[in-house]
Amino acid sequence: MRLGKITQAAWNRSVRKPLKKKQCTVGKMAWEQKCAELEQQIQKTEQSQKTEQDQKTEQDQKTEQDQKTEQDQKIETGRMTVWSTASAGGKNANVGAYAVIKAAGELASQKVMAEGVSIHAILPEQMQEEDVKHLTDTVGELCKKMNLEICQIQVETSSFVTQMVVTATAVGEKKSTAIREQEMTVAGEELLLCGYAGLEGTLRILDESEEELGTRFVPVFLEKAKLLREKLVLPDQILSVKEQVSDIRQIGSGGILAALWELGEELQTGFDIDFSKIALKQETVEICEFYQLNPYLMTSAGSFLLVTGQSEEVIACLAEQGVSAVRLGCMKDQNVRVIKNGEETRYLDRPAADELARWWKEHA
Repeated sequence: MRLGKITQAAWNRSVRKPLKKKQCTVGKMAWEQKCAELEQQIQKTEQSQKTEQDQKTEQDQKTEQDQKTEQDQKIETGRMTVWSTASAGGKNANVGAYAVIKAAGELASQKVMAEGVSIHAILPEQMQEEDVKHLTDTVGELCKKMNLEICQIQVETSSFVTQMVVTATAVGEKKSTAIREQEMTVAGEELLLCGYAGLEGTLRILDESEEELGTRFVPVFLEKAKLLREKLVLPDQILSVKEQVSDIRQIGSGGILAALWELGEELQTGFDIDFSKIALKQETVEICEFYQLNPYLMTSAGSFLLVTGQSEEVIACLAEQGVSAVRLGCMKDQNVRVIKNGEETRYLDRPAADELARWWKEHA
């Protein structure tokens, strides 16, 4: 493909047409629309207040001040637009879907449902228009499943990249008083794992190296592994329990061990967990053994850590959503992060480098 933005004809063929078939729309970016609406509302309110103020007596102004105080209180509990950006890279066009899952999952970690997504894809020169169509197909199918509006898709080719890099920005709304509400009294609550450690990384390695994996594993095994995409937890599933949990954290770069560390740092607390309870798929174990990777240090977007005082209800509710959740242990008052594995007890180390990134470095 030529350098720079793809041609309008190619965009129509490989972006607009596939999305139209999937009944997806590509329109004005959601936050631009919302910000424009908010600005108009503010201007209208300010103009109205100024006009009223000019016409009021001193007593009327006092009444107006009382009304303004009430309005300020309403604004504090109003709605605000928030967004999250995530990137994924690789030679397989499925990376677009993983970028969307990551971005929407980060909003879910803030207890916000993503409503729209904007996508920017940068491709190396050797990629073809067919790769753009594959990217559009996978992203469109996922967004339709997640009920996400595709606000914008930009595609360009650059000599600065050697593999496809896709950046997704998800947007949603939340209460303005809850920018990042945290229940800091989580001691005694349980820590749950929703989904499977290392699953995202496993699927991305399978996308990139199916032929090489075929030298070790039979086709039936690889086809079964591909079906594990259905086990990635989507925002609507995790948000079905948002009222019953104190904290939600998506397991991203560095895997579940990095996510545990970050959770403890953010909440300024410790925990005591059973390492053997961390859920892994057998396909993840075997593919990681083939490449000598540690699945506990591998990116796992589409899996979440939950802190809750209602573990039975949360596990049951997630099961109704078709999602697996297991108890890992309990949150503690002291800032000590204990990991038990049978007779062995150790303390959680600081996050290490992500194993998928290491795999890419060795197999680029």
